[in-house]
Amino acid sequence: MKTVFQNSELAHIWAAQNQNEGRAGSFYFNGKTIYSYGSHFPIATMIGNDVLFTKRTYSNTTAKHIGLTRRAISHKTIIYCYDVPVNLKYASTEHENNLNRWKSVITCLFNQLGNKKIRNTADRINGINSLISELTTYCQYFKLTVKDKELKSLLTLAKQPDFLEQARSAKDKANTANEKKMKQAVKAYEIYLQLWRAYNDEGLKDMPAKTKELCNFYQNNAASLTRLRYNTGENRLETSKGVQIPAEIAKRAYIQLNGCMEGTCKDISVPVLHYTITETTKDTIKAGCHTIPKTDITYIANLLKW
Repeated sequence: MKTVFQNSELAHIWAAQNQNEGRAGSFYFNGKTIYSYGSHFPIATMIGNDVLFTKRTYSNTTAKHIGLTRRAISHKTIIYCYDVPVNLKYASTEHENNLNRWKSVITCLFNQLGNKKIRNTADRINGINSLISELTTYCQYFKLTVKDKELKSLLTLAKQPDFLEQARSAKDKANTANEKKMKQAVKAYEIYLQLWRAYNDEGLKDMPAKTKELCNFYQNNAASLTRLRYNTGENRLETSKGVQIPAEIAKRAYIQLNGCMEGTCKDISVPVLHYTITETTKDTIKAGCHTIPKTDITYIANLLKW
């Protein structure tokens, strides 16, 4: 069994949970947990359809490993925490560390809200709500009770009517801002897509910093689509999430999809390497964390004259 992969593939192999180990240099997985550099830095642990996922980071390389892992599990239920439990039966230390870390960050944001010199309170309110949501989800998952008096006081304060009113208003503003940014990101990603499909590495490198930031925002958004290109030299398809598929295997899957390309199909099972196409909608096909526009499939099919 193959155990050495490229960085872009490793997280997908781990997410599929079809083998016990795999490695791409300092990026590796062992069983249900995937790591960066060593056992001291677990990125995520898979528990069925749930994933315990770290909020920590370390180096630029680890940040890239975290990004690749997150994209490979966009179809899973993610439970965020700071220290990822590996052995769930003996996770008391991780639980204590996580609750203390949430308490520290929430306390800091509350203190900032109390500073009258800070006019932009929306980000702090959104941050508090987000952290409390993460903490609550984590505690419910592990059936934990918050016993720390200071943390309990903070959670009670966050439920006060005035705070909630501000929080809702801040959330609406944040949602509007995100919608606006996503529209900008879609346009920026089209620029990236043209250069990416042309293998124009220099062009990608020279993109304006704002365009790069918007492209990264798009790629990390749950609503983003996985795009396709064709590598002529290697005779393979490549996805924007780093998966490489030999053209013959892709063609076989295309033929198996048959009428599903024209309509909507659910509960299907079309294998593609380590992945399985399980559904097609009016405009997309879905395989695990990959949602691919049918226009991209048609683009490849026409290009290769399938």
